[in-house]
Amino acid sequence: MRTKDQVLEQGRQLYQRDEEIEALRVQLAMKSSQLDATLEELAVRQSAMGMMEADNKALQKKLVEVAEHQEVVIAERSTAAVEAYKTSLPCRKLRLEGIKRSWEGLASTLIQGGKVTAAKLGEVDPFPYMAADPTYREEGFDLTDDLIHHVFSLLDGISRG
Repeated sequence: MRTKDQVLEQGRQLYQRDEEIEALRVQLAMKSSQLDATLEELAVRQSAMGMMEADNKALQKKLVEVAEHQEVVIAERSTAAVEAYKTSLPCRKLRLEGIKRSWEGLASTLIQGGKVTAAKLGEVDPFPYMAADPTYREEGFDLTDDLIHHVFSLLDGISRG
């Protein structure tokens, strides 16, 4: 009987092990399914991260372009402001005053040094010419760049002569 009991016991143990193995197979299948789902989720997240990185690079590129454009606009505005000031009445008045002071200083130095006479200097005095200029009369001290260059040419001619 012992043998029969032993065989029954071994059969019961084998059956129990089969049930345990089946339970482990079910657990393994569930874990494998969970692993597949986790791997799929990881792939989706990696893809999303790749898209976000591409979006981030595109945004950084646009930001650089916007910053460069702003620098260009600021430079253009600065240049335009400087040009507007150069053609403004206050700037032209300052330039005329500078020319007048230079002219008076040069004329005084040339007369005192005996290099030119007051009569000769009167022939090239630019201020009567400027006073006759219609732009000068209308706007007061509003000199054109050509006129300023003409004055400097006269000054250069006197200093050489």
